[in-house]
Amino acid sequence: MAVRASDPSTSHESSPGVLTSPIVQGWELGIRLRQRREEIGLTATAAGRAAGIIQAYVTGVETGKVKLPAKRLEQLIKIYELEPDDAAELEALRAGAAQRGWWHEYSQLFPAEFIRFLGYEAGAERIRCYTTEVVPGLLQTEDYARAVIRGGTTTIRLTEVDRRVAARMTRQARLTDDQPIQISAVLSEAALRQQVGGPAVMRDQLDHLAKLMTERPEQIEVRVMPFTAGAHPAFGGPFQILSFASPRLPDLVWEEILTSIDIIDQSIRVTDYVVTFAETRELALSSEDSLDLIRRIAKEMT
Repeated sequence: MAVRASDPSTSHESSPGVLTSPIVQGWELGIRLRQRREEIGLTATAAGRAAGIIQAYVTGVETGKVKLPAKRLEQLIKIYELEPDDAAELEALRAGAAQRGWWHEYSQLFPAEFIRFLGYEAGAERIRCYTTEVVPGLLQTEDYARAVIRGGTTTIRLTEVDRRVAARMTRQARLTDDQPIQISAVLSEAALRQQVGGPAVMRDQLDHLAKLMTERPEQIEVRVMPFTAGAHPAFGGPFQILSFASPRLPDLVWEEILTSIDIIDQSIRVTDYVVTFAETRELALSSEDSLDLIRRIAKEMT
């Protein structure tokens, strides 16, 4: 049965797949305010005192986790002695951050950290990912996604399955929007052979992967890490690296395992993941050989 995601097209919400994600805009606003505060030699405590707010509020704004009203931003612009052009850019970011993303309607369904990840994903320019036993969510068919969600954990209620599938399908709008997201994925061979949903569902999923690879080779790269490769740098743990169009925004890493989810933003740790992915990608099969293997395994799914 097809699932239709709710239509978040009201004037106060951002549409699925819009690169200017409210969460990313709030994040960039916070980074720019922090950088300017540090340039003029103010501590967060001193800035808060000058604006009549507490230090925790300043920190929350700078990390993108607290929304900033227009009048409060005007205060900080004066305190930080920002030029008119910079002030206008910050106000545009503030207005964008004040919108609600499509993921807002799922805030009661998913943990807050995952909702935040959806906002980062919606505003990312590129994703590099390594997966062990599952096809990445942005590349899943609806039937495969349903099988993953229904069988993935005992904590998901059956009444939640349709909405979770709808959210996953809505995320895939980023593949075909005006600024489509770039994907470079390394998949363990196990992800191709694990018969999620049964042979028919799995064959459709593998055919879908092959179609994406052949129709959008400049946008979507999939490489397979064969069983014969043995141990490799990413062995044992899936992860995603999100990159953004703005040069002010650093890469982020998303990790999701059975009992834990985490957004990693510490630069040293992120660099470790970037290097690990690059080394793992080089050890995987080429795109052409990966496509051949995917097609061969698909034929085995009878």
